[in-house]
Amino acid sequence: MTPHPTGWHLFKQALAIRDAQPLDKGLRRINDRLGLLGEQRPTGRRKAATIHIERTEDRARSIFFTPDMDGQADSGEVVWVWAPADTPQDPPQERAILVVGRTRTTILGLAISPNPEHADESWWLEIGAGEWDDQGRQCWIRMDRVLEISEEQVRRQGVLFPARRFERIANRLRSTYRWG
Repeated sequence: MTPHPTGWHLFKQALAIRDAQPLDKGLRRINDRLGLLGEQRPTGRRKAATIHIERTEDRARSIFFTPDMDGQADSGEVVWVWAPADTPQDPPQERAILVVGRTRTTILGLAISPNPEHADESWWLEIGAGEWDDQGRQCWIRMDRVLEISEEQVRRQGVLFPARRFERIANRLRSTYRWG
């Protein structure tokens, strides 16, 4: 037979329920950022991330291949962001971004695109197919613009860019855009 709960016991239960809500929110946020929620992710219209775009030479910095599955997006990892569409009435599209640097709270990245029209554009570099495109298409990376995005607005999925291909991009950034 279970004893009748005391006032103190009921108070502790109420606190546990109240405190579980922020904990649950926090765990859902962490799982969402890590891409672990899968089909449980909320459906409906996504909000586009705030993306600051700068000329690559204006953000010149040292670049190294330093992926580390430590909870932060690091140089050499691919992340996804809900980017604004070309027209305001269209919904945002999830885009793959190669991380090439970071600040304390933001990532710096280069946009990845499977659009074959980029093959003839000098500011795009061919990177081949990889896990960043779920259809396995040939892709390109935009070299002349750096995207700065709050780390909270990107989704990580544990995809590392191949080191040799990353070094090709780093060499282009060093030789053309004055990166170190």
